[in-house]
Parts: sequence; C-alpha cells; structure tokens
Amino acid sequence: MTGSLRYLLAAAFVLAYFLVPAADDRELADIQTRSWLMGDDSPFTAAVVEGADGQRAVARALGVSYLAGATSVEERRERAEALARTLREWARGQAGLTTRDDLPPPVLEVVVGDHGFLATLTAADGRELGRREVRSADSPAGRTPDYYPDRRSLLPAVLAIALAIATGRVIWSLLAGCLAGAMVHRGAVVDGAWHFASDTLARDVFGDRFYFEILGFVVFLFMTVGVMARGGGVQGMVEWIRGLARGPISTQLCSFAIGILIFFDDYSNCIIAGTTMRPLTDRNRVSREKLAYIVDATAAPVAGVSIFSTWVAYEVSTFATQLPEVTRPDGAPYEQSDGFAVFVQTLPYRFYCLFTLVMVLLTIVLRREFGPMLKAARRAWTDHKPVADDARPMVSENLTKTEPPPGVPHRGLNALLPIMLLVGMTVALIAWFGYSAIGELPPGLPWFERVVKILGEGQSQRALCWSSGAALLFAIALVVSQRILTLREAVLSALRSASSLLFAIVILVLAWGIGQTCRDLGTAPYLTAAFRSAFEPWLLPVVMFLLSSVVAFSTGTSYGTMAILLPNVVVLAHGMGEAAPELGGPGLMVLTIGAVLEGSIFGDHCSPISDTTVLSSVATGSDHLHHVRTQAPYALLGMCTAVVAGYVPVALLGLDAWPLAWLAGAATIATFLLVFGRDPTRAASAPRGQGDA
Repeated sequence: MTGSLRYLLAAAFVLAYFLVPAADDRELADIQTRSWLMGDDSPFTAAVVEGADGQRAVARALGVSYLAGATSVEERRERAEALARTLREWARGQAGLTTRDDLPPPVLEVVVGDHGFLATLTAADGRELGRREVRSADSPAGRTPDYYPDRRSLLPAVLAIALAIATGRVIWSLLAGCLAGAMVHRGAVVDGAWHFASDTLARDVFGDRFYFEILGFVVFLFMTVGVMARGGGVQGMVEWIRGLARGPISTQLCSFAIGILIFFDDYSNCIIAGTTMRPLTDRNRVSREKLAYIVDATAAPVAGVSIFSTWVAYEVSTFATQLPEVTRPDGAPYEQSDGFAVFVQTLPYRFYCLFTLVMVLLTIVLRREFGPMLKAARRAWTDHKPVADDARPMVSENLTKTEPPPGVPHRGLNALLPIMLLVGMTVALIAWFGYSAIGELPPGLPWFERVVKILGEGQSQRALCWSSGAALLFAIALVVSQRILTLREAVLSALRSASSLLFAIVILVLAWGIGQTCRDLGTAPYLTAAFRSAFEPWLLPVVMFLLSSVVAFSTGTSYGTMAILLPNVVVLAHGMGEAAPELGGPGLMVLTIGAVLEGSIFGDHCSPISDTTVLSSVATGSDHLHHVRTQAPYALLGMCTAVVAGYVPVALLGLDAWPLAWLAGAATIATFLLVFGRDPTRAASAPRGQGDA
C-alpha cells in the first residue's frame, strides 16, 4: 500500500469518527441501566426475600415509572415490559431462586437528561435498593466516576486504527489509543496515564487470570515449537508432508485442512496451524500473508459455527435467557433450554463464516488472488521471498529460522507426539473442567447438549495453558532422551523462542488494554445507541450485521459485541417479525441472531486490534499490518456477499431460501475471482520440482 493510500484510509477513519450520529440518550440510559441491573452488583439482590418455604423468592413483575424520557403511555408500557423481562432474566440466573406473584414489585425510576441519567430501584415499602447515577463532564453537578458515553468513547479505537494504518507502527498506535482513552476517562493527563498503568494494565490485564493463561499458552507453545525445530522434529514433519504438499496449491490445501480439523478452539487453531505449516509454506513459496489469511479465516469462522467448540456455549448464553419471552411457530413459549436448538437453526444463515471458508478454498483451487495479496503471492513465487523486505514479522528470526544442528536426525515423531499430546490433553482437560463445573446433568438431556454444556464450562484457556506446558516438557524429554540435544541446549532453544515473542506479546497486551479502555468509556453501548432505531423488518438482519461489524471492528472483540447486542435481539426481532409474513417472529429472530454472530466475527476478523488477528500474525511470522492489509479485501468480499447474496434475499423470500443463497454466494465469489483475480504464478514459469498437480 502506497503512502498516499495509507493516509487516505486513515483519514477515512478519522472522518467516520465525526460522521457517527449522536447516541440517543434514552437508548443509552436503557442499555446502561440494564447492564447495572444484570451485573455482579445488581440491586435486585437486595430485593430477594425469604419465602414461606425457606427458599429465596423475588417478585416476578416490575413496576416502572419514568419521570422523563417516555413520551407516551405506549412507550411507558413497552419500557416497563422490557425492564420486567430484565428482572425475570436475572432471577433465572440465580441458583435456588423462585418467583412469586404475591410480592409487591420494586419500582425502577429512571430520569434521563442531557448530561446523563439517574436510575433508582425502590422496594414497595420505600426502601432504596440501589442507585446508579452517571453524569458527563459538562454536567452542572460535575462528572461521576463512571463515564457517560459520548463521541469521545470512539476515540481510542479510531486513533489506534488510524495511526496504525498511517504510520505502520502498531505498538505506538495502540499505546496512543490506550492513553488517549484513559485520559478522556479520567479527565486529566497524569491521572489518565496512571489509571492506564495501574488499573487497566496491572489490574484488568495482568491481574486477569484469563489473559494470564492465554499468555502462558502462547509462550509455552512457542517454546515447544523452538525445541521441536531445534531437535529436527519440525523438519521431519515437513518431510512427511512433502509427498502431499509438493507445491503452493497442495501446501495451502494442507494448511486449510489443518485449520478445519482444529475446530474446537480458535486460539489452538491459530497457533498450531500457523507454526506447523510455516516452514512448509516458506519452502513452497507461499507468502506469509496468505498463510496468515488461511489461518485467520479458519480460526473464528470454524470455531464460531462448530457445535463442539468452546465458542458455542458462550454464543448460546448471550441470547438463551431471552427465549422464554417469545413464542415458537406453534404459539407455545420457548424455554431457556431451547438455546442450543435455536443456535443450530441459525447455522444455515451463518453466511459470512460459510462464504469465508468457500473463498479460502476457491482462491487456492482456482489459483486466483487479487489486491495486495496478489502482490505478496507474486513476490513469494517469483522472488523467493515469503516476507516483504520492509516487513516486521511478529516473531523474530530466532524462531522463524530455527534449524537443527548439522547431523541431527529429522524425526517427525519428535514434533508429532508433542502436538498430539497438546491436542488430546486440551480436549481432555476441557471435558474434565467442564464436567467438574456443571456437576450431574439431567438424565434425559440429549448427548450433544451435554457436550455443549461441558464445553461451555471447560475453561479452554486454562486447558490450553496446562497442555502447552506439558507439551513443552514432553518435547524436551524426547530430544534429551534420544541424545539429540543436551538438556542445556533444549532449554536454551526454548528460551530463545520465547524471547522472540516480546514484540508480539506487547501488541497482544496493548490490544487487551485498548479493549478494557473501550469498556471503561462505553464504546459499544454508544455505538449501539447511536445506530439502533426502527427499520423495515426485512432490513433488521442487515442492519444488525453491519452494526455488530462496526462494534467488533472498533473494539477488537467479537465476544463483547455479542454480549452487548444479542440480549436486545430476541424480543426486538420476534416483535418486528410479526409484520413480516415471509419470516414471522421466530424466523426473523433466528435470522437476526445469526446476523449478529456473523457481524461480530467479521468485525473481529478485520480489526487490527483483535487478539485472534494478532495471534494469526504471531503464529505465521507475518508482519501484522501486512496481514491486516492483505486480508481486508478478502474479508470485505465475504461480507458483501453475505449481505447481498445471503441476508437480503433470505429476509425477502423466507428462511427456506437458504440453499439458493448458498449457491448464489459461492457463484458470486467464484465469478469475482475469475474476473478480477490473477494467477500469481503466471508471470513466471514454475521452478523445477515446484510444480503442483
């Protein structure tokens, strides 16, 4: 990408910052009030009383009084019903809690103003159960510690992305975005910098066990790869696969197949597929950018639609609690336990993930690339350069060029066995952690729902951390016991590989830091309140897909986007679907849930501050910005195809039109590649021994 184009793209993000509409104050107050009511410090806890039977009980209804904000009786009624659902959803999440109709309901009073809002939950006897007040900096009464989202909530993500594109310096761009957001949040320069260092990094990132275990997994696995490479194991595996992967096409197909096979977790997918295939793709003149795209495009898109992944339980949990508020096609109410069945119903409409996988396969089979990826592919094929001259790979040469000493045997088992231990132990630990957490399941529960519940509680990051540590010890034991390396040489190889990750770890930590900063500023609630309004029913899936894309791209997290948007989708889509006879309430609900899940993955897939995007660059040794730049046009093609060939026709024609949408999407992608794509090997004759059948 030329300097002028980089600056133009960066300017577009800056312009978008000013073009985002102002958030609706009432929508913003509703979103933040709901988060307060459903959070760990929910005032509903104080409303719980002892029932006659000794069980905890809470009133099922919720009275609502708006002193400001509601402009009609109908609006008051709708908001009252929405908040009543919030109480019931909270109650269902509490162990041993039952509902009673004979208890007087608490009253939620919400005052919405130009500079913030005040929400007060009061018991029927007048006791105040909880209060949440959020004021902006320009409020006459002064600001509150909790930040009231405004346009500046977008600043960290916009600044980091624009600077990263314009300057090519990812670390400094992320740091600038984090510090700018912290200063906005605290309202002062010094206080903001201290808040970022002591609260965001020390407490929220390094003090979070999840992040700590992910870092442990990445470091341990790369140390394992260093030992396997130095001990000749990786070279042995490459020699095994060489019979199948004789050229760039079959090598890419092998990479794609590995990405599909590691379906249970996106982090495992990124690291294992990238580190395993990188030596072979380098040898067969496949660019690091293309390998990073294959790895990234088979990580979240595969885990997101797999019914046996660590994603599925989280995805289901974000909307299942709202299901009892709506009805099935036969008129009977849904149950919360129907969440997995509804998730399965969304699978034919997961158009972005499906079209992304189709596009990866078609670019390989048809030998067609376009945009910056075409330039990278030609460089790798013609100039024998997997990485560009100006590239800064996410791992140093200590890892990417680790070779065994002369005379060391190339035994593929020394790499295959630690990888098998990693995968097998990860699956076993996820099952063990999940089973231990959920205890005994109902005897009549279908087997696949049992698996999903276990995966949901499986603490995948802890399983990955422990498994990668065990794989490291096993890899060292193999090479030392066979006298291939001494213990000192094996440990030094592991440490050398770990030291090469410093640059990548800094980026990963800052990516997590900017995500925490966006949460402090309410970036996702602001975007939701700014864009959510009334649409024609058939437009709802498209709008929610695009809205979730913007939120995920700006915040770098698909999980956070799902958590913000999906709780609002079930009732909204079901109600709007009543006016769409082609879909009906349940049909529009299923289609819109799928659209939010897909938009979240697309935005995360494109975002340079996404952890999976960073991990893909890390695992493949690719320059991070080169990976983002070459992947973006492919992701955009998949997104446009999902909207034009997927969500629009299905929303207009009905859910049964999904086979037509699949065919139309695949045909659109194939036609685009054949018309606008080019064969990167056409400009030069294939070197001897590098041909591909």
